[in-house]
Amino acid sequence: MANSVNQEINVNSKHKKSYDRISQLPDVLIHHILSFLSTKEAMATSILSKRWLWVWTSVPILDLQDTPFCRTDPNLHFRQFVDHVLILNKTASLDKFCLKFNLVDHPSYVKTWFRDAVSRDVKELDISVHGTESFPFLKLPFALFTAKTLHVLKLSHGVELHVPGTVSLPCLKVLNLVWIKYTNDESVSRLFAGCYVLQELVLHKHAGDNTTCSNISIPTLKTLFVRFAPTGRRRHKLKINAPVLKQLNLEDNLTLEFDLEDVSSLVEANVTVSWLENRHIPLLKALSNAKFVSFHWDWYAEMKWRNFRPYRLFLNLVQMELHVGYGGWNLLSLFLEISDHLEVLVLAKNDNCRGLGFECSWKPPKYVPKCLLSSLSMVYFKGFEDLTYQLSMVKYILKNARVLKMMDISSNGDLPLDSKIDLLKKLLMFPRGSKACQLKFN
Repeated sequence: MANSVNQEINVNSKHKKSYDRISQLPDVLIHHILSFLSTKEAMATSILSKRWLWVWTSVPILDLQDTPFCRTDPNLHFRQFVDHVLILNKTASLDKFCLKFNLVDHPSYVKTWFRDAVSRDVKELDISVHGTESFPFLKLPFALFTAKTLHVLKLSHGVELHVPGTVSLPCLKVLNLVWIKYTNDESVSRLFAGCYVLQELVLHKHAGDNTTCSNISIPTLKTLFVRFAPTGRRRHKLKINAPVLKQLNLEDNLTLEFDLEDVSSLVEANVTVSWLENRHIPLLKALSNAKFVSFHWDWYAEMKWRNFRPYRLFLNLVQMELHVGYGGWNLLSLFLEISDHLEVLVLAKNDNCRGLGFECSWKPPKYVPKCLLSSLSMVYFKGFEDLTYQLSMVKYILKNARVLKMMDISSNGDLPLDSKIDLLKKLLMFPRGSKACQLKFN
């Protein structure tokens, strides 16, 4: 009996020693833990114990978020909350200031919050404004455009970019401009000109943003994500001069005109268009040095492709993905003809192609492309449905690809088991130009 009591005492004493070990951590580690929470959640930890009462006030990250819907008297409580946090937070230097809220009629006090963040040498500023058309767009204080310590700037939705004559952001490396409004084209150009070390740009644009030209002339830019929302027939010009650009992601739903002056260092490109047509030819030519390219399109117009045929356009291309809608499979032959050193080919259907395979067609090249004879080693076909045009493509590639190592075909999940077995029998009967080729069918 005595032994059992002693054992219980020992267990309890061990439990007490191990209790609340997190509170024993140094402040710097607790700050790191709290940085994964919103500021409101971090404040809630103050009820845990005296040790936690004020520790949140030294966290160098402020994540202040309001509800996404406006009420009769919007943001009154949220304004008081933010003011309270900024008064109590004792951090002289902020790693991040994130503010997501609903805009009110008089946003002057919001500018005070930004100036407070800039005065604390903020490194990352993330601003997202939710509002309605009855509220004005938020204009940022001019002090923000000369923030010497800012590394990351993210602006989205109800923000108007009104840029003064002087912009100097010597440390800014990441810039996100997502669905915001611009005072004019000059505001955008001024901002880019003042970003001396910018490496990553995310630009999402819509019809009501007051611009007619996006001039991205940034000598240090390495990664560019550009998305244009559908806007009917309004014309917009995209100019890019980025000599060290490595990665380009472009989604074109506008009637864009392209002026790509210098993207000679491009390695990877991901291009999505609804309708591939003549105006995209300058874009395709600009991708000539890329090694990895992914194209997504639904339709294509009768284009002047004869201008391409005398040239081997994609001289460095080793991997190409084609995500095609039901109106564009004939372009596969062209892309094979102009990609002499292609090693990996990925074929997939866009969602709008589902169930409409009978409308698709494909014509093989007049001559066997050079890449099939000397370099193409891997082919992946996703969403295979045992349709005539698909079988024709697979048969052609298997027959003419001399160094092919593997053809990997993933069937549509809707196919019944019997159909899959019959399909596999068909595929196994196709002649192969490469003795080393293995056929993998899922």
